[in-house]
Amino acid sequence: MRSAGVENRCPVCQARFRGARICSRCGADLEPLMLLAVKAWQLRQAARQALEAGNVERALGFAIEAQGIQGTDGGEALRLLGAWLKTVCGSSSCCSSPR
Repeated sequence: MRSAGVENRCPVCQARFRGARICSRCGADLEPLMLLAVKAWQLRQAARQALEAGNVERALGFAIEAQGIQGTDGGEALRLLGAWLKTVCGSSSCCSSPR
């Protein structure tokens, strides 16, 4: 399982994830890690959607939470964008989507 430039590896033997719940090399259960990677991806998606809707505060919260679960370059970019927009827009509606 690879997500946004992150190469997931077994924490026990460092074998690459092959999309299976059990590590092919050492037999470790990888499901909890896979679930965390999915949750982080979902939070990054929610952050993107919140930005698109003009909800900077919500987007920043999602991005911070995603980075706490699984840090990625894309997640860090979302977090930085959200933080920057928050300082530029503040609580005004300058960043609201025209839709």
